[in-house]
Amino acid sequence: MSVHTETSAPAPRRRNLWPLWVMIVVFAAPFVATWFYYFFPEYLPEARSNRGDIINPAIELPQGLVLRTLEGAHFDPNALEGAWTLVYLADGICSEACVQRLVELRQIRLALAENRNLVERLLLVADPHTPLDQGLMEGAFEGMRAAEMDRGAAASLLAALGSGTEALDRVYILDPQGRLMMRYAADAPAKDILKDMERLLKGSKNWIKGGSYGHN
Repeated sequence: MSVHTETSAPAPRRRNLWPLWVMIVVFAAPFVATWFYYFFPEYLPEARSNRGDIINPAIELPQGLVLRTLEGAHFDPNALEGAWTLVYLADGICSEACVQRLVELRQIRLALAENRNLVERLLLVADPHTPLDQGLMEGAFEGMRAAEMDRGAAASLLAALGSGTEALDRVYILDPQGRLMMRYAADAPAKDILKDMERLLKGSKNWIKGGSYGHN
């Protein structure tokens, strides 16, 4: 009498997914880090490489900020959204130091080469004592935007910055969402501003590129 023994089929081997997860982490990490440190700069290491002072949290331009162009027309700050903007906040009049800074901002933008089209320049004059030289702005600083603030608008912006008149005669970086996110001392070298702009543009382009591949 023969005994029939039923043998069960071998269980399928579980696939090892670790290599796949490692690849996902390696490729996604740079984009996640760029996003994280951009929106939460307080967690940047102390030995960070940025040259300017990070404004934390970033400051949106005050609601109802009244600006006017050199011709006296209304200037809409929303026109700057979508671009990185180098802002010079002048005190009352564009002095010789102001003009020198504007020359440097033009040179910084040109030094960004193919990325220069992602960058705007804006001269903001708080409570102007005398009208700006429109010929100077149009000639020496072609392509730069300029706007004047009345006393109320200037007071509102200085209150938002939280440093009173010390906030004047400085360069700021306005992000594509219309927020002031970095500032520089009055005597900060132009090369420091250029280095930060290069890093910001590279980081934001990497994040946008990552988003197009589903890393969002």
